[in-house]
Amino acid sequence: MTTVRDILFGELLPGEAGAAAREIEQAAERLAGAGVVGEGPQAPPLALARAVLAKVTELLDMEVSDLLVGAWRTRSALLAAARETHAQPGLRREVGIRGFTMPWEYEADVDVVVDGRTVSTLTAAVTLRLTVTALAAVVEAGRLTALTAGDAVAHGELRVRCSAPEAEHTVVERERPVDLHRELRLGGGGVALIDEARAAEEPSGTARPQ
Repeated sequence: MTTVRDILFGELLPGEAGAAAREIEQAAERLAGAGVVGEGPQAPPLALARAVLAKVTELLDMEVSDLLVGAWRTRSALLAAARETHAQPGLRREVGIRGFTMPWEYEADVDVVVDGRTVSTLTAAVTLRLTVTALAAVVEAGRLTALTAGDAVAHGELRVRCSAPEAEHTVVERERPVDLHRELRLGGGGVALIDEARAAEEPSGTARPQ
């Protein structure tokens, strides 16, 4: 499944093998040239930038589908249909959404370590904007069970900043299509949109800690 990292660097999206590694290397070169990561006699800027991006790409291993479903579970026409269909067994709702945009932001501090010593701490800030248009979905028993239409585009941006000296650099900015049918994995009963539907997934007789 596509992750936030893939949106920014393209690792699991269709393309030439090794393209993501080149994207990350080029991003490291830009970051090193921006003077944000600092330098030292045993740690040139490019080596530090590579280490920072290696850590950041690990942190961004979050599936886009989880972010999208999480937003729908908070507030959406799909959530309203989920509550209604769960309250009335057998009810089936077809939901159409002309278009919406889901913003998502994430920040993480990344230590720059040289010879086992932290020489500085950088902040990686990610902004993701997922735009969905012409969505047509089926909701049953509190669950999203089918998508009959819908297109999505993800726009992602990664910035790195430091406080001493104060500086910020946009490392990468990308826009890529997202295949909702592939990402949402609606087989096997669909995706639960409310807690009651998720609770029904637990096997009966499951022991709970006391």
